Amino acid sequence: MFHWIRSSLPVRAGIAVTLIASLALVSAVSAGLIARFSEGDAAAINTAGSLRMTTYRLNWKLEAGADALVLRSEGADLERRLGSQALTQVLSDPQSEVNRAYADLLGRWENTLRPALLEGDAGRFQASSEDFVARLNDFVLLLQKQSERKQTWQQLLQGTALFVTVIVLLVGLYQLQNGVLIPLQELVRTTERFRAGDLGARVKFHSEDELGLVAQSFNAMADVIEDSHRTLASRVAQKTAHLAQANAALALLCQSSRRVASSPPDAESLDRLIDSFQEHLPGLNLTLCLHGSPQKPAEHLIALHGSQLRQICAPQACASCDMRSHAHLVSCPVVHQEFEFGELRASFAGNRPAEDWETELIQALANLIGTALSLERQREQEHRLLLFEERAIIARELHDSLAQALSYMKLQISRLQTLIRRGESAETLESVSEEIREGLNNAYRQLRELLTTFRLQITEGGLDLALQSAAREFAERGQFQVELDARPLPFALSASEQIHLLQICREALSNCARHARAQHVWVRLAQLGEDVELQVEDDGQGLSGDFDQRQHHGLNIMRERARHLHGQLGIEPRASGGTRVHLLFRPGFLARSATSTVG
Repeated sequence: MFHWIRSSLPVRAGIAVTLIASLALVSAVSAGLIARFSEGDAAAINTAGSLRMTTYRLNWKLEAGADALVLRSEGADLERRLGSQALTQVLSDPQSEVNRAYADLLGRWENTLRPALLEGDAGRFQASSEDFVARLNDFVLLLQKQSERKQTWQQLLQGTALFVTVIVLLVGLYQLQNGVLIPLQELVRTTERFRAGDLGARVKFHSEDELGLVAQSFNAMADVIEDSHRTLASRVAQKTAHLAQANAALALLCQSSRRVASSPPDAESLDRLIDSFQEHLPGLNLTLCLHGSPQKPAEHLIALHGSQLRQICAPQACASCDMRSHAHLVSCPVVHQEFEFGELRASFAGNRPAEDWETELIQALANLIGTALSLERQREQEHRLLLFEERAIIARELHDSLAQALSYMKLQISRLQTLIRRGESAETLESVSEEIREGLNNAYRQLRELLTTFRLQITEGGLDLALQSAAREFAERGQFQVELDARPLPFALSASEQIHLLQICREALSNCARHARAQHVWVRLAQLGEDVELQVEDDGQGLSGDFDQRQHHGLNIMRERARHLHGQLGIEPRASGGTRVHLLFRPGFLARSATSTVG
């Protein structure tokens, strides 16, 4: 019962309101009842007072010798007043003192006053009336006291009700202040502190009522939020650490990629790469084991541990390697395009297992090394193919120029020997010797041109500077003016494309210097759509009508180079005189882009 009252504010408020209403109702009802019960007290007192006056009047009339009829009438009036309802209605308790006084008055009237009045004995009536009046006064006093007692009860009840109401109000105000207002203020202050960021703010108010439940719920909610905040802060810290590690790993991979791209992946560069990873990941031990082709296994393996240690070991030693003893060894194959170069093994100090991001980073390093080794192998293969191709070009040009000249001179010498055996004249022998001399001069000139061609390089100035140098060279050699219009291209040509383009331009300028007898030569390099256009024009004597391109080895070489560029080469007369050499080809940069776009 009391627990139920303590645990509910509405119950306590309802009890207080009920008490106040009940006390007000009791006070009002008691006042009404007492007023209802006191209605005849005043009439009884007045009636008792009038009995004294009537007694005095009878006594006076007896002394004055009044008529017996008058006396009887006055006696009847006194008797009527004595037995009136105004007196009898206040006589509730037969044992009360008021009832006994009233009975005494009735007895004195019946036994003394009335007989004396009827007999007309004034002396006896007077003697008895004094005692009767004295008893009547006592009766009136008792009536007054009885009425006062009723008023006292009414005052006592109303005072008690008022006092209890005040007590209930004071208790209610105390409960309101300490059980409602102060907890609410504390709850509001704590809520503001919590909203301002003080997650440790808690309500210190404890009770079993609704506000106590609200305080407990707030504290429980604050505990959950604080725990969630700690958990989120911890997760944010972990994510931040992971992001920092990921950024460091990405930066390390980026730096490693630049290092691998800037230098060939030899043992020294791989040692530096391993050292950089071991510096950024404390406790990491890396071993890079490289072997030959899987189809042709090498007799030895190269194990790189960084700049501090390098081992040459047999394949049979892998089973007894110290790295194999680690319980949490991370082994990543170094592969690229299904070609395996070796294995990257990693372990951490203290024999701790690697985390997921560390494993991914080590695998990325293995892939990076595999890609670098594969690219280096492809570069070597491309370089070898380019070398073979260049050697084939050298052999073809030697065969098409110097070898034929030497073959021609060999035939001329055989002819000269035959003429000597036949005893020909000196003029004939001198003519053949002159032809041999001219053939030697042509062979020497072709050799010089071939040496110049083979020594040709694209310097740091690029294709533009090489074209300017060629224009100056042949302008001085051929005694003509060269106008060069080399417009910048929006992309870079490959080294092979630049060499072929420059050689075609030099061969065209060489033909102008040797055969054209030109005064002006125009060289133009520009982009035409997705193609590159090279045009060399001169104002020389042009091509003769019986021109046979198969007998001009330089033109054949130009066509061969145009085929390597996958382009079209045109040699035709110029409209205003001279010769026009026109080359149109699509560079490999745009050809690869078109292929990849279609694919």
